[in-house]
Amino acid sequence: MIKIYFKTAWRNLKASKFYSVINVCGLAVGLATGIMLLLWVQNEFSYDKFNKQYKNIYQLNSHITLESKSLAWQGAPGPLAVMSQKIPGVIAALRLVSENENPTLSDKVLSNIDQTKVFDNNNIVYAESNFLNFFNYKLLHGNRNGFLPNAYSVALTQSTAKKLFGTDDAIGKMVRFDKNNFIVTAVLQDFPHNSSLQYDAIFPVDYYAQQFTAHGGNHGWKTIDEDVNDYSFRTFLLLNPDANKSTIETKLTHSFNAMNKGQAQTTFQLQNLGDLHLTGIDGDNSALQMVRIMALVAILILIIASINYVNLSTARALTRIKEISIKKIVGAKRRQLFLQFITETVLTFMLAIFIAIALIVLLKPLYDSITGEQLMLSLSNFSMLEIWFFVLLGTILISGIYPAMLLSSFNPLGAVRDKSFLGIKTSSFRKSLVVLQFVISFILLVGTIVMGKQMKYISNKDLGYDKNYVFTVSFPDEATKNADAIENELLLQKGILNVSFSSASDITNVTEVSGDIMWDGKKDDVPFLLWRVQADKNFIPTMKYRFIAGTNFTGTPSDDNKYILNETAVKAMGLKPPYVGTKIGYGTADGEIVGVVKDFNFKSLKDPVGPLVIRTSGLKNILYVRTTGAGAQAAIKAVASQYKKYASNAPFSYDFLDKTFESHYQSQQRTGTLFTTFAAIAIFISCLGLFGLATYTTQVKTKEIGIRKVLGAGVGSVVQLISKDFLKLVIIATILATPLAYWAMSKWLQDFAYRINMSWWMFAVAVIVIMLIALITVSFQAIKAAIANPVKSLRME
Repeated sequence: MIKIYFKTAWRNLKASKFYSVINVCGLAVGLATGIMLLLWVQNEFSYDKFNKQYKNIYQLNSHITLESKSLAWQGAPGPLAVMSQKIPGVIAALRLVSENENPTLSDKVLSNIDQTKVFDNNNIVYAESNFLNFFNYKLLHGNRNGFLPNAYSVALTQSTAKKLFGTDDAIGKMVRFDKNNFIVTAVLQDFPHNSSLQYDAIFPVDYYAQQFTAHGGNHGWKTIDEDVNDYSFRTFLLLNPDANKSTIETKLTHSFNAMNKGQAQTTFQLQNLGDLHLTGIDGDNSALQMVRIMALVAILILIIASINYVNLSTARALTRIKEISIKKIVGAKRRQLFLQFITETVLTFMLAIFIAIALIVLLKPLYDSITGEQLMLSLSNFSMLEIWFFVLLGTILISGIYPAMLLSSFNPLGAVRDKSFLGIKTSSFRKSLVVLQFVISFILLVGTIVMGKQMKYISNKDLGYDKNYVFTVSFPDEATKNADAIENELLLQKGILNVSFSSASDITNVTEVSGDIMWDGKKDDVPFLLWRVQADKNFIPTMKYRFIAGTNFTGTPSDDNKYILNETAVKAMGLKPPYVGTKIGYGTADGEIVGVVKDFNFKSLKDPVGPLVIRTSGLKNILYVRTTGAGAQAAIKAVASQYKKYASNAPFSYDFLDKTFESHYQSQQRTGTLFTTFAAIAIFISCLGLFGLATYTTQVKTKEIGIRKVLGAGVGSVVQLISKDFLKLVIIATILATPLAYWAMSKWLQDFAYRINMSWWMFAVAVIVIMLIALITVSFQAIKAAIANPVKSLRME
């Protein structure tokens, strides 16, 4: 019997090739895009959840109170890890600190023992020996219990080991780092792409602690277990499953603030490991909301594709009335007819699945490029198979049940007599589905327009300096002893306009912050934090910052006690003009303000400009080079020559500042691209549904159109007759969707401190585009009906 159902289904599909192709293509596009988007959503939610204990692992975040505001910080002071282990419910604590948090270390380069292989720009972290007790990273070589047994041991990733030694079995080999030799005691498989932690080499916190003490500590604190003013430790706590998170947070907060009297009041908050990727330390869940929206969009696209199948199936019902009626008259049961139509749906889906798979394979490079992730197409990927199963089950049920029940339930006698029955007459349901399709399409289209304008605004916004034709090079710290010689030589080269050494590895995202500042009138009990940059006298002219008061550094030793602040800093400090000469104390040194620069953006445009201080003392190993479009290649070549001269065997690399700036908004740009892509797909699939409804309408109005044409109606009036009802549906959809689109994009724009204002024309453009696309879609069938011979249509009646 099943074989007969499939043969009949195949015969019906072949008999109406045009509609079958539309059905199969619509479902294939919907399935392919829906599944790819759901795979991306699944990947976003999978971050860090490969760790078996992730539900019980929490990151300790700090919220530092500054007058009426709170500054969220990913790190915590070192003593918190020690204090936490005395609190019931805490099983263990783990401290991590990245190498850029330790300004005392002079060498950030990894090499083998004889320095024949040298690699810079490594992602290095210091960790405690219980690192693998928290995280389930695969250990290729070594002992989990002896992960980092002493201060001069190191764990490498597989890729780093192969770069240094040509093999991943590097146990017992020596690594040169920070002028010291370290023995490899562990080799880890490269960190998974869905891990929030990504490192190339892991050194012991014990070594970091030794160096901290050896360099005098931090003011009066000589060990990392005492220093309550250094918030650079990324701290993880492993809790009992039944531990009360709020109680632990409260105890840590009270204990720390009691010990840290007179300093900034700090509240500590525990964030689950599984939430790190999509939720900010300040509670910002915009990324999480965007992933949820994308999941909803994927489901809606699948529903739209299913709706189209329903619309096209019911639109074709008129052509099958006699077939179904005769089958019923000769004794076919409703159940048999139902199974026949379900079989047609299953067969259509089988064809659509093959095309969808082909589309996914063909679109994989584009998917990888847009999302920045690698789509894993493997039968061993259980998550992918799970998504395929539920998507197919859901869409088949949605697409097949309604048409099968409708077509198998009507009265054959009435159908043969007037070619009409209740399911065909009542088109309100199908029209409402078309409205829903265009509501979704309109919201996505408005989102595309708003996101595009916002990204363009960010790219073109005046940051307070010129980021074009500036590139940076990270020099090994040893090479900075020759900074003056390097700068003088480069300034003689053609194509180089200016050069400067700075501490900021990325001036578009400054990370160093300090509260060690005093001035007359400062309230002792009110904490004040400001961002800081170390730079030489050429930095301000190189970056083209503008002074509103005072002058630049002079390049003499007296600069060590001179400071340049930005507008926000002097305003936040309550200083009044003239600012120059104002005495301030920074760290352990007393000095004065020599200049104030106009505010410029040194953080993400999601944040307003904060207070900033520029000073000359301290490590400065990042070379900033301003060049021209024509002279860029010559400038890079000249810097590479100096790098080779002073940086030994370390590999040379550079980054253009405008590209670095753009990289901070990659996720928003990718979201915009995804929105554009899926808006186009949603509109395409919606038009298929509109096309199906237009086809149905022209079939129903065949007699009316024929009579009108016999009475003298022109093509234009017939097109208007058919099109006006559909354009009404689209207008209703845009009216319903406009407030929803405005609300959704307002929420998205709130994530930016600097943002565009949504204008009426953005919605008007979306309305015009949707209307034009709908009109073209409907007009195809309307014109076809209008130019048909009325004699043929009336003869059928």
